[in-house]
Amino acid sequence: MKKEHIFSVAVLLVLWAIAAASVGNDILIPYPMDTMKRFAMFFVSPSFYEAVGSTVLRVFRGFILSLGLALITCILAERSETFRHLFAPVQIITRTIPNISYMILALIWLGSEGAVSAVSFMILFPVFYNAFSSCLENEDPVLRDVDLLYPETFGMRLKTRIVPMLVPEILRTGKTAAGLGLKVGIMAEILGQVRTGIGRSMNFARLNLDTTGILAWTLVIILISVLSDGIFDWLLTEKSKEEQ
Repeated sequence: MKKEHIFSVAVLLVLWAIAAASVGNDILIPYPMDTMKRFAMFFVSPSFYEAVGSTVLRVFRGFILSLGLALITCILAERSETFRHLFAPVQIITRTIPNISYMILALIWLGSEGAVSAVSFMILFPVFYNAFSSCLENEDPVLRDVDLLYPETFGMRLKTRIVPMLVPEILRTGKTAAGLGLKVGIMAEILGQVRTGIGRSMNFARLNLDTTGILAWTLVIILISVLSDGIFDWLLTEKSKEEQ
C-alpha cells in the first residue's frame, strides 16, 4: 500500500472517530475501534467462513456463467453477421432492464438460493459482452486488410488473433465484474433472505440495529474486493510479462 493510501485511510479513521464522538450513539455511528474489534472477532467464528464461502460461491457461479456465455456469443457474432444482428435486441434488453427487476423475477422463478447466481449472471453478462464486442471491433484495421488478402479459416483466426486479443480484456473486465458481482449478489441475498451468506448476516444486523456489525461486514466486503482486485492485477502483470 502506498504512503498516500495509508494517509487517506488514517484521515478517514480520524474523521470517523470524531463523528462517532460527536454523535455519542453507537446505533448511528459506532467508534472505529469497536468496528475493528467486531471485524477481528469474525475470523474465529466458523459461521463467518460459511457465510463468506456461500456468498462467494453464488457470485462465482454467476460470474463464470456470464463470462462463458459472453465469450461464446461474441465469437459467434464475430463469425456470423446474421447472428450479430439477431442478437442485438437481446443485448439492448439485457443492458437496459433495471437491476431490481432482475432480482424480483429471479426470486419468483428460482427462489432465494438460486436467485443470487442468476442475478449476478444477468447483471454481468452485458458487461462482459459489451467489453468483448468493443475489443473485437477495435481490431487493428491492418490485420483485417491482411485477412482480405490472405484469408484464414475461422478456426485459425480464432487461435491466432481472436483469443489472444480477448485474454487481456477478460482479465481487465473480470476485475471490474468481480467487484460488481459481489455487490449485486449481496443485495440479492438481502432481498431474497437466503439461509446463509454475507447478505443474511448484514440483514440480521440491520434488524437488530447493530450498526457496528453492518460496518464490520462492510469491511469484509472491502477485503474480499481488494483480494479479488489483487488476483486480477497479478494475472494482468503476468500476462504483460509473457507478451514482452
